Amino acid sequence: MLLTLSPSKINIYLNCHKQYYFEYLDPEIAKIKKQLKKKRAEMEMGSFVHDSLTLFFKNPVEKRNWREMVEILKQVWNGPRGEAHGFKSIVEEREFYSKALKMLQWFVKNENLKPDIFSLPVSPPGNSFDDYITIPFDKDLSLGGKIDRIDKLSNGNLEIIDYKTGKEKNDNLQLLIYVFLAEKIFEKKVETVKYIYLKTGTRTPIEPKLAEKKQVKEKIIDIAHQIQTEKDWEPNVSKLCDYCDYIEFCPAKK
Repeated sequence: MLLTLSPSKINIYLNCHKQYYFEYLDPEIAKIKKQLKKKRAEMEMGSFVHDSLTLFFKNPVEKRNWREMVEILKQVWNGPRGEAHGFKSIVEEREFYSKALKMLQWFVKNENLKPDIFSLPVSPPGNSFDDYITIPFDKDLSLGGKIDRIDKLSNGNLEIIDYKTGKEKNDNLQLLIYVFLAEKIFEKKVETVKYIYLKTGTRTPIEPKLAEKKQVKEKIIDIAHQIQTEKDWEPNVSKLCDYCDYIEFCPAKK
């Protein structure tokens, strides 16, 4: 049976096997999943920031400035969004809007606003599935994901940029997945790949080496094998349970 893995699917499985089962395999949950999904303020803000950056770089170079960025965020946010989008109050929504502005302001002040753009998401804001790409990766295994931005370097190689509005990560699994996707789809070498943490201003560039790519590929294949042979789907109780859409159905609810 063909399995498609993405950074988010792998992350869910590693955090909690039971959540993965609820999210992708449970036939009863599948019937009501749309009703169970909750909007969360942090995630909504992250989506608006990502969409703003995409639209910003679709502008001609002469319009890539702070004033234009402010207008783009205003249009993308199109608020107030209210409780339907996870904001508990107008005060909380204003706080998240201010956080988004602060991150984008740092970006405009500190990042290169005239890169040689090779690829951007093509869909309008909010239609991320249009930009989801997949490649064959191993027997009965495909790899998928959505890349925030790809720049072309002066030597013709590529650089992948992934924007982060949350906490800093301590592994490069997601970045290497994007390397696999880009090199297969575009048939060009990815020379560097990096996270840009908009909250802290941290940049973490890496040069994907052959040995690291081999190691990550083996790890992904091993995770796929675990998923394909999993039988128990045990929950993993942690602080992440507070953010799980399926807590009401979880055997570890208590």
